[in-house]
Amino acid sequence: MFARGNWAIVGLVKESFEAFSNSLADPIRMALASQLAADAVARLHGGDAMGINPYSAPRLDEEQELTPDQQTELSRHAVADQVDAANALPADILEGTGYGRSAEAFQLHAELPWFGLWAVANEWKNASDLPSIKEQSSYVLLERPYKFLQPTDKRTVDEKTQDSTAVCRTQVPVLLDFHQGRIYIESTNKKQIQAIIVSLSRLGAEIVPVAWNYPVHNWTEAILNRLYENTQFRDEFDKRAEEARRFKESEIEKLEDREMEAIVSKFFSMTELATGVWIGISGPVRIRLHEATPPVAVRNPAMATTLLKMAGGTGLVTGALTIQECMTVTTKSGAERNIRRDIARFDLNDRINLTEIGAAMLRGFDMASHKKDVFREIRETRQVPTIPQFWSAWLHQLSNAVRTIEESFRTVLELGGEEQAGIVPMQLTGGAEDAPKP
Repeated sequence: MFARGNWAIVGLVKESFEAFSNSLADPIRMALASQLAADAVARLHGGDAMGINPYSAPRLDEEQELTPDQQTELSRHAVADQVDAANALPADILEGTGYGRSAEAFQLHAELPWFGLWAVANEWKNASDLPSIKEQSSYVLLERPYKFLQPTDKRTVDEKTQDSTAVCRTQVPVLLDFHQGRIYIESTNKKQIQAIIVSLSRLGAEIVPVAWNYPVHNWTEAILNRLYENTQFRDEFDKRAEEARRFKESEIEKLEDREMEAIVSKFFSMTELATGVWIGISGPVRIRLHEATPPVAVRNPAMATTLLKMAGGTGLVTGALTIQECMTVTTKSGAERNIRRDIARFDLNDRINLTEIGAAMLRGFDMASHKKDVFREIRETRQVPTIPQFWSAWLHQLSNAVRTIEESFRTVLELGGEEQAGIVPMQLTGGAEDAPKP
């Protein structure tokens, strides 16, 4: 988190806040939902398991060492999900320090219904190259290749190589915003996202499948090409493309105007919207040179400019968008100059939805200016934010960025306020028929 990544967004019923909060305050329920229990399940049952830790303690489960008997007892109840039993778990497990047992352990803000947690996926995987281990055992024990063993001999070899498997642990941050009704999961793994959704549902959070959707045919490409058609600084982009054809990159003389140099060196399109924000298009980008040919991939912005001017039928298929705000500041010398602040950067393509699990995606998402703002505030105040402040500030800016993206797309597509568009519940938009395929 706090850097470039991929986020899955699902809907959240705001009214389920109380049920979710009550679950977080229930020690039995939280012990069974914890990474402490998930690790025990994965190790003892040899399968996959999903657990959670509080946002401020990503390895909290390691603070409570369970005995073999305690592991067995905890995993047994976790698999059975006996949360309604009055004394479902022994006191020596419940009184441990290896799991979050209160709403405060997960709440990011004292006054706002924001929560954060680590979702920990435990997968039973090979710790080494298992086929080679089996082959070695076959040669040593039975003096023949594994493929030529009888079924009973194969079982013997398999049993001797079981110790070569282990629990593989991966974890991702999860942010719940009951005020806006959205959950943000930093993952693109469908199986992992679905397991997180199931875990949150068991804790009382009501999930709503959502998708990016706009009432315009092939809207992702439509947005990219409308932005390019209305790009500003076209002469400057063409000049930089001409220089790139004639000179090496190190030989191109930088512009004295630092703002313009930053634009032409990073982007091949920059468009100001009626809302006052700017949207730039950069690589990686895919360009269709002709309807009958597959698109070509380009990273260099000058090359993109050249290709898009080759023929009348060219068009953008995918691209990386950067939404900026332009501000005028006064320097120490008293002069005024424009600076551009990145609100959000993300990839726009036909993989913007995971329709089979009901998640809207933000791929390649980054808020580089947010990190700069935090460092600037630390320098000015000489105070480092607390962990809850780091997380809540990121959630706040992430939520604002998503709303800006939604509104900017509406503006580009010239949609009226009465038309439902943006990240919307899938069942209210006719499901996945109108959404780009994942």
